[in-house]
Amino acid sequence: MKDYLSEVTELDRRIFPSAELIASWHGGTTDLRTLEISRDTPDWMLGSFWAHPERVLDPEVRAATPGFARMNPSVVERVARSVQRDLESGVWDERHGHLRRRQTLDVGLRLITNTPAPISDVTASA
Repeated sequence: MKDYLSEVTELDRRIFPSAELIASWHGGTTDLRTLEISRDTPDWMLGSFWAHPERVLDPEVRAATPGFARMNPSVVERVARSVQRDLESGVWDERHGHLRRRQTLDVGLRLITNTPAPISDVTASA
């Protein structure tokens, strides 16, 4: 969807801190893992549309997807028209058809886990 809805990426970069910054807030040992999205994930978040761009054409699906819900309706309609045009013309498959053969894809989700420093380490540095 990044080719069609760059506004979501721009908004996310403005309102969400980077994973690295979040990790720096916690101290201790932080593990940052990539969470790839399955092509058949039951969660129809915007990041799950990579294997099924046809979902963008359904107004009910768009209305239930936070990535679209945060956008101006004119932006959402522009995206739907562009995806429909590209699916009908074959442009989407020319550019992104290889995604249909994948089982998972990194769409930018990260899992951050943290193990705090032992209390004795925190006390010694204070």
